[in-house]
Amino acid sequence: MEGFLVIDKPAGITSHDVVATVRAVTGLKKVGHTGTLDPFATGVLPLALGGATKLIRFLDESVKVYDATIALGAATDTGDLTGEVIQTAPIPDFSDADVDSVLASFTGDRLQTPPAYSAVKKDGKALYKYAREGKTVTVPPRPITVYSLSIIERTPESLRVLLSCSRGTYARVLGDDIATALGSRGHLRALRRDQSGPFMLEGSLDFEQLGSMVAAEAGHDWREVFMGRKRGGVRWRPRDEVRGEVLARVVSPLAALSHLPRVVVEGAVATAVRNGAKPPACADAGTGERYAVVTGGELLAVAENGPQGGKSLRVLA
Repeated sequence: MEGFLVIDKPAGITSHDVVATVRAVTGLKKVGHTGTLDPFATGVLPLALGGATKLIRFLDESVKVYDATIALGAATDTGDLTGEVIQTAPIPDFSDADVDSVLASFTGDRLQTPPAYSAVKKDGKALYKYAREGKTVTVPPRPITVYSLSIIERTPESLRVLLSCSRGTYARVLGDDIATALGSRGHLRALRRDQSGPFMLEGSLDFEQLGSMVAAEAGHDWREVFMGRKRGGVRWRPRDEVRGEVLARVVSPLAALSHLPRVVVEGAVATAVRNGAKPPACADAGTGERYAVVTGGELLAVAENGPQGGKSLRVLA
């Protein structure tokens, strides 16, 4: 069982909770997420299964797409609805044209300072740990790119926007910045990730579906299935049966690395690469660039063009 499973994460649990659940239902020891979602957020959470955990560094998740709802009138210490209100502000009477103008001003390259409640580290310690201790620390702003930003829905107290941005962009920070530019303050009421690189919400596996796969009898909410097990709750189906159904939803390593150019090898050459020989160089990749070595329609290795030809960076079992 090797590949990537796209989970539609529910609100109220951590990304680590999702990883632990998938480990439990599949019996796999190696399961890892490619990037966390905040507990209040929902949507695309890609998980690497088995040997695919060694391929995370080769993924191209440079584009993220979010559906974000900004509550106007109050800023919180976390930048979302889970935090404490730190400032309130009136909501001005602005027009649709005002909103469009403000959103347009945020597109392009810009610098963004990570929020206090984030996993960014300062002197080896995550910022959220300092924040929980009541300590204020500063970190330098980081370059981000907002590819597009458009309005989905507007009410007198909120804005719902569609955000396409680079990896490392904090929607929580952007939400308050947008509200401030409109003359108010704001925080995220909801955040849903629709896309993370090649991984889309369409075709993802939500926890209701996963719970239905796992439960031995129908009619149970996913919380009953997963959270009540230690208390002698819902009986689970045999793990092999569940694993087979989950496997049908897995994105293959080759599909996940579709952004890489390819070299196809067969027979003795494929066997040699699998046993440690250098792969053929890739004519479609420049020096120092990565490419996929493919055999039988499956990913055999991720390699890199060097001055002396190809070099395997990771060979799959």
